Amino acid sequence: SRFLPLFRTFAPFVAGIGAMSYARFTLFNLIGALAWVVSLCLAGYWLGNLPWVKANLTLIIVGIILFSLVPIGIGYLKSKGA
Repeated sequence: SRFLPLFRTFAPFVAGIGAMSYARFTLFNLIGALAWVVSLCLAGYWLGNLPWVKANLTLIIVGIILFSLVPIGIGYLKSKGA
């Protein structure tokens, strides 16, 4: 669930409701953390060496920030009944 923004919020609660043992939850949490760190480090290394990324890093960062704000905008529009 670490790779899915909405699901990672609720994963601990679902694990508790499902009576998952603390040891099992910790094991899955550590595996997920390791996969998260390794995948992002490798992606940063590979993407960071692409000439297109180096040339447009500012635009990419702005795009990531705007993309991360989309759920907030959707929530706002839903709350307004639009």
